[in-house]
Amino acid sequence: MQGFKFSPTHIEDHVEKIGIDVRPIIEHKLEKTKLFAFANDLIEKHPNIFGSSVHSPNTFNMRKKFIFPGKGEVDIATLAVSERGPVFIFPRKISVLSEETDLGRSEDIISSCLRLFRKYFGHKSIIRVGQVNEYIFNVGQVNSLNLLAERFTKINIPSNGELRIRINKPDDDYNKIIQMEPVQKRERSPNIPGAEHIIEEYGLKVRVDFNNRDMSEPLKEERIRAIIFASIQFNKHELYDFLNCANGGDE
Repeated sequence: MQGFKFSPTHIEDHVEKIGIDVRPIIEHKLEKTKLFAFANDLIEKHPNIFGSSVHSPNTFNMRKKFIFPGKGEVDIATLAVSERGPVFIFPRKISVLSEETDLGRSEDIISSCLRLFRKYFGHKSIIRVGQVNEYIFNVGQVNSLNLLAERFTKINIPSNGELRIRINKPDDDYNKIIQMEPVQKRERSPNIPGAEHIIEEYGLKVRVDFNNRDMSEPLKEERIRAIIFASIQFNKHELYDFLNCANGGDE
């Protein structure tokens, strides 16, 4: 079990979120017209990501129906705007359809979206950008609860126990928060007529929240792109060193 090695090929589900904190806050009741105009521009500029919009007193959301011929379709939230600011949601791999999306580079998408955001909300300062990647790694028949306990703790966890781990590995510039918890999938096998054969597979849910620590100055586009690029590099390299306990689990 200790020999299991995480890699991108084990990713079964992947959602990327890029959240923006703004000041002053967004007032939904007073800025409703701007939010709808912003949404219309997003649909026109990125119709492959943004579709219908829904407004409530305290939130503004957008959704998109992703269609995969021969596989099916799924309706996914792709934007959520709270008082703190917008969160752009990009499904990268959809487990229910075993499909990957081709939405483009994160830095390019977010730069384009924020130019449209500033068109209507230019009076607001962007003080923090965070990229959150939520993965589910398929570990097959390896019990992910035991794997998590043995690799990252010295605790003996019973088979019906629970374990969640949250770690922040900050440096001078960034918070790098990793959360992990085991998940389990149970499916009926269609290959045995008249029999109910349950297939059990295990997974590890990993959430990586990478954001800038210094919020004293408004962020320009170049700095925002740099933060996202740094997050992408962390997820490509250092995350796997951590999950596989390379160099003792340290950077």
